[in-house]
Amino acid sequence: MNQENKNKSYYLNFTTQMFLGAKELLKSMPTFYNRIYFSTKFASALWSGDKEEIFPNVTILTEEANIASLRQIIKNNFLYIGEWDSLRFTDGQDFGFSFIAGNIKYILLPFSETAEGYTIKSYDVDTGDCYTTNMVVDKKFFLDVSMKENGEFVRTCDFNLEYINSENTKKEKAAKKAQPQLVSIDTNRGYALTNMYLILLIVLISIFFVYVAYFALKIA
Repeated sequence: MNQENKNKSYYLNFTTQMFLGAKELLKSMPTFYNRIYFSTKFASALWSGDKEEIFPNVTILTEEANIASLRQIIKNNFLYIGEWDSLRFTDGQDFGFSFIAGNIKYILLPFSETAEGYTIKSYDVDTGDCYTTNMVVDKKFFLDVSMKENGEFVRTCDFNLEYINSENTKKEKAAKKAQPQLVSIDTNRGYALTNMYLILLIVLISIFFVYVAYFALKIA
């Protein structure tokens, strides 16, 4: 079975505890886990986990320079879903990708620093839309890395998908890349045509000999 097909089942809604359990799978990929930031919507769950919340997916972010290596880690761990990757549809621009880990859908967004704040790129796998969102923020508070009492680091980013709006975002439809066309050639066609000519020739020769035999009998 294709490894991608094994990872396409996920919860439409899940609880805080289900989220924390699935997070352990990301922690098993330390290079990946240490380069992502959870959006602030999940800060309470990450810090205490005592408030029962319901989520449809998990938004995580990373510096644009990391997105290619994180994609490869997801591929290496058989969590990659090609249909959920913006690179499949865009002309080289990377708007991130989504994947499933622990039956939970993660949406990974790349961001880059600008003079006034940050630019966040995102790809909606349900609509096929790409978004470029420019956030004017105080850079001191956009990213936060803090350590809990148990020694675990919590990385959060002051960005949620709900911040995307028509005033700060450029939206474009992801046009699917042109796929190479495959042309089938019937290699048996030439043989079939040759066989037809041979059969026709044999029939004509047979008719000729029948006529020759017929006239030979009349003369005799």
